[in-house]
Parts: sequence; structure tokens; C-alpha cells
Amino acid sequence: MLKSFEVENFRGFQSRLKFDLKAGRYDFNSELESHGLVKNAIVYGPNGIGKSALGLALFDIIIHLTDKKLFEPQQILPYRNLNRAADDVSFKYVFHFGDDELVYEYRKSDPVSLRWERLMVNGERLLECDYAKPKTPFVKEGLVGDLNTQLTDDKLSLVKYIYRNTPTNTVPPITNLVNFCENMLWYRCLSKGNEFVGHESATSLLTDMLRRNSKLDEFTKFLSKFGLSYKLGFESVNNQNILYAYFNGGQKAPFESVASTGTMALYLFYCWSVSAFSNMSLLFIDEFDAFLHYEASEALVKLLNGQPHFQTILTTHNTSLLSNEFSRPDCNFIMSRQRDKKGESIKIANLSNLTEREIRKVHNLEKMYRAGAFA
Repeated sequence: MLKSFEVENFRGFQSRLKFDLKAGRYDFNSELESHGLVKNAIVYGPNGIGKSALGLALFDIIIHLTDKKLFEPQQILPYRNLNRAADDVSFKYVFHFGDDELVYEYRKSDPVSLRWERLMVNGERLLECDYAKPKTPFVKEGLVGDLNTQLTDDKLSLVKYIYRNTPTNTVPPITNLVNFCENMLWYRCLSKGNEFVGHESATSLLTDMLRRNSKLDEFTKFLSKFGLSYKLGFESVNNQNILYAYFNGGQKAPFESVASTGTMALYLFYCWSVSAFSNMSLLFIDEFDAFLHYEASEALVKLLNGQPHFQTILTTHNTSLLSNEFSRPDCNFIMSRQRDKKGESIKIANLSNLTEREIRKVHNLEKMYRAGAFA
């Protein structure tokens, strides 16, 4: 699981931003934490604060450690903060795998060019590489046997190189790290379409995701839970499978042509649930309920809370989700701007760390938030 994440000089994050997922001490909704870490986080903040950028930064790691689908250039450029365009972008991930704490840090000059990286486990340095001197990396003695670890350029991560060139699980910390990254998924729902990063190697049509998992009947039942009644079926048109909605009098139309944006958001969520939830490590949905009624938003939050095998991070403007009914103070994070002697910086903290008051289950978190209790 992800324990914490830090980023500096990436897009709008001029100063260092730390996202700490250490859980608080609450005796309700215990399914929202695992091993002392927040398992289901919801991030709030005003427009332009960096909620989307947080997801982009967090998923930077898949660019050089995996072969999964990457961000399009327009999503992450400009890469460096424009007030510090001459400085590197730095990232730090702290993971919890079993009894081990793994710390992975690196710096980049652009999305694909590494400047430096280091991997530590339980405080012990396993490897470190300065890409200005790629032929002399530090690798713990005996870690990789006779493997030649002298790299030729800054486009290949030493971690990925070792993972690809040693037998499976020869270096368990590296295996755990790369496996986690390969099963991370970021997506957001546009009015039409499926924009995602990670988990898959190429873009999949929603229809194919639904059809290959034989979940059409379950999808129909899923929609009915939200008051949406459809009769659906697949038809082959020009060698492509199309999902059709059928109506009285023999009328039919492609489902995507008659579905609202909210229905399409539910369609996207369901397709990913059947395609990826079984082997996912971390799910980040940006503005997950932008097109959803508040009751649908709550239903999806509850559904995700019941998934025991992966972490979720959702961004939203919907403050009705600030509720101890299905969340907790330590699982709700506020992003805000702060000023100090060094200038403006962006911070993120959970509700329990933004007030000295003891927050109990009976408290109305949304009312407290609107009253400025967490300023």
C-alpha cells in the first residue's frame, strides 16, 4: 500500500507537497483503513488548487517503471513549475509491503529523462544511480548477482532494468514495487470516452471490456440500482461489437447515443470494475462524480469502500460526501494554499489534522467544513 507521496516543482506544485496516508485513531468504519494506512481517501479543494495535478504527479512513476498506457503529452506539459523551470522535478514514494517499508525517490528533468533515483528498504539503501554518471551506480553487494548494472543513458530506470533482467522475484522489494505500479489505474470520465493511464497496455473500448467479461446482465442490474431501466444487447456492425439499447416497437439505438453523461459515467465505472478491480493496487478517479447525482456518488463511494484489495483516491467538489456515515475524518483531505516567507505553497491534510477539536462519529463534517472548522 501507498503510505505517503511527495512531489516538488511539478506543474503547479512549486514547493514540496506531501500527501500522508497515515490513518487516525477511530473506532468506526474500520474497513477504510488497512495496516494503519488510509485505504479509501477523498480529496477536496477549490478549482485550480491541484487536485488533478496530484493524480498526474502520483502516476508519474508508471512512465519509467512500467510499459502500461501513459499520459498524453498535453496532460502533463508543462512538466516543471514555470517559476522554477531550471530545477528538476522530484518525487518520493513510501510504500508498505508486508513488514517492509520501501522508499523510492527520483528526480527528472522531463517526463522521460531521469537525473537520479534511489531505492531503500527499512532504512537500508539497495540501489542509487546518478544519471550524470550512469556507469557507476550503487547496487547493494549480492543483490543482483553477476548482472551488469552499468546503464547507457538516462531513459532507462535502474530499477526497471534490474526487474527486466533478473529471474522472477530474485529481488522481492523491486518485484513488489513494479508489480504495484503495473496495477495502478488513473481515469476520469469525460462527457464521452475513456481517458485512463496505467493498468492496461493499450486503450480498450468499453464495449469490449464489458463483452469479454460476460457481464451484460449484471451491468443491466447495476444500472437498475440507479433507477435506469434498459434492455441491452450486443450486435456486430462492420466487424465491431456495438452495445445496443432496445425500445418498444422494435426500435433500437447504440447505447452510447442515448445514454446521458451521468449514465456514461456509471458505464465507465462498471467496465473498469469488472476489468480491473480483481488485480488492482491503487485506483485514482479524478472528479469521479462530476456528472453524477449525489445519491449515485454516495453509492459508488460505498461500493469502493467494500473493495478490500486496493486503495482508492477520489477527487471531488461534492461536500455532501463529507460524512461519517461512509467515511472518516482521516480519510477526507483538503487541499489549500498557504503563504510563508518563501511565497505561496499548496498543502494537503486530512480533517483530523486540520483541527484541534476531537471529531466524533456524531459530528456533521460537511457543516463543520462550511463553517471554516478546518481552515
